[in-house]
Amino acid sequence: MSVIEIDIDDEALAIAMRHLGTRSPQDAVNAVLREYVMRAGQAEAAERDLRR
Repeated sequence: MSVIEIDIDDEALAIAMRHLGTRSPQDAVNAVLREYVMRAGQAEAAERDLRR
């Protein structure tokens, strides 16, 4: 795992942590990244299926 220092919107982070039920900012960011990657992959697969 990489250690990266970034500025994050505190309000958005708090909302994400509340919705995700995470206890740490790191857990929230990792959960959101995993969700985004999963959804992006699904969208790409759907586009490929439509082009067939």
